[in-house]
Amino acid sequence: MYTIAKLISKWGCGGMIVQEDYNDLILIQQHDHALISGTIANAWNENYFKGEGRRESVELAIAQHDSCWKKLDEKPIYLASTKQPASFLYYPLKEKITAYSQGVDEMEKKNKLAALLISMHYSSFFQGNLDQEGEVFKSNEKDRQKNLWKELIHGSEEREEVKFYFDLLQLCDNLSLYLCMNKWGCSKEEELSWFKNGFPQQLTSLNGVNMVAEWRSPSNVKLTPYPFTEDQVEVHIPYKKIQKECINRYNLKDEIDSAELKKHKVTFACDE
Repeated sequence: MYTIAKLISKWGCGGMIVQEDYNDLILIQQHDHALISGTIANAWNENYFKGEGRRESVELAIAQHDSCWKKLDEKPIYLASTKQPASFLYYPLKEKITAYSQGVDEMEKKNKLAALLISMHYSSFFQGNLDQEGEVFKSNEKDRQKNLWKELIHGSEEREEVKFYFDLLQLCDNLSLYLCMNKWGCSKEEELSWFKNGFPQQLTSLNGVNMVAEWRSPSNVKLTPYPFTEDQVEVHIPYKKIQKECINRYNLKDEIDSAELKKHKVTFACDE
């Protein structure tokens, strides 16, 4: 099974989430997707959360893990090969690395634990044989993480907590991607292959079980196991829809800027 990290390692990350809908493209900005991740984290049942006094920092990391892409999404890149905006899977590597580094730098000034988690998240994208830029980025982030670990984390119990926070960030990220990348209301057979068998993160607070999501309707998703305090959790996906035939490399930004910003509501429901 492909994980998100493996796919990003292969193709790169950054740029808008692009979903095709017949003759149209549905565009979702990366930071908006991350804010949905933050909403998911905020709703997480406290009984399934580890550690005391750090939840605010963890939720900050999850909600802001793609804030470095806000400026890049304002300048979409047109790919002639697909005749579409560059999605987060195909965004140019150099720009991505620069944004990642700047994003972690900025977060480190605000909240060091959040910076550590975001740095770990970005580093997980760089696997296998890397070019020089990728190697330098990963090395720099490993040095950053080493220093932050020394400053923030003391003892095996806290190390286990940080591992949980990292897995929670990646799970909330995947849950949001599930909402943003799949066709709303699709069957299990129609889902992207990454999500069909559940998400790879196995949180100890959920007994190490892989969480599985399934669309019940275009506005309702079933989660098993169900991780939230409330019986229902509502999120709103900001998006713009543009016609495929109307875009080219010269008018892409104008078409996106002029499109109406809409919101699609999705409710997570208990599996019972």
